[in-house]
Amino acid sequence: MKLVIVAAMALLGCGKKSTPSKPDAKAEPKVAKTQPKAHQTEPKQPNSAVAFTNTLGMVFKHVPGTEVQFCIWETRVKDYAAYAGANAGVNDAWKSPIDFETQTRIPQTATHPVVNVAWEDAQAFCAWLTRKEQAEGKITVNQSYRLPTDAEWSVAVGLGRETGNTPEAKDMGIEDVYPWGKEWPPPKGAGNYNKSLNVDDYEYTSPVGSFAANKHGLYDMGGNVLEWCEDWFDPASQEFRALRGACWYDNNPDGLLSSYRGGNPPDLRSHYAGIRCVLVDE
Repeated sequence: MKLVIVAAMALLGCGKKSTPSKPDAKAEPKVAKTQPKAHQTEPKQPNSAVAFTNTLGMVFKHVPGTEVQFCIWETRVKDYAAYAGANAGVNDAWKSPIDFETQTRIPQTATHPVVNVAWEDAQAFCAWLTRKEQAEGKITVNQSYRLPTDAEWSVAVGLGRETGNTPEAKDMGIEDVYPWGKEWPPPKGAGNYNKSLNVDDYEYTSPVGSFAANKHGLYDMGGNVLEWCEDWFDPASQEFRALRGACWYDNNPDGLLSSYRGGNPPDLRSHYAGIRCVLVDE
């Protein structure tokens, strides 16, 4: 049986899968659609050269091969702070992430990717942002924010055709392909990974956009933080939600593959997982 990522990580990093630990909350998982709503008419394809900037300053670009616009970077601390400030009762674990091994507080600024956010928190953030921007007329009533599907994420990272019908079945299915190319170890400046790889100068997370964008203009599709996707890791068990992209803690070659998938309980908050939003026309 394939196991999943947990907050208590081994030395190899967040790419290593191990038995899930007890989540920090008892919330009942909320089931979200794992695929975009089908269009009733031929979908309008956005101009890939035109970027959309929302009210929080989040920039979105269309990714060819999908029907959505991806945020070019991971959701920042300041984006999530706007959500938390507008809503009572938001869990405040994101404010003070801790390195579990050293019990040291992880330094975060406004432009670092928010961490210690569960899949359920990500859903609530996207729902709030949708309501906010529809009410302000920034997006239409037919547009909304959500997490990318696992399939959309694969296109955005540049993977070719994958075999399998679930994230679990596709996990590590394409070998020797990384966000930076096919070489191992990663070259200098490839992204924010474990300090043992000596490719960057950050001990923990880095400000979004600190490294070169990929061919679609997206930053940190490898490294920095793992990113929640809409899908169940294994739809049959509906126990864990899929995570993509590796993280700052990871030095495991398998865990850095573009085709790598992990999974965590939807109510688990960790210091290595964050959010990337997409904007969709329904």
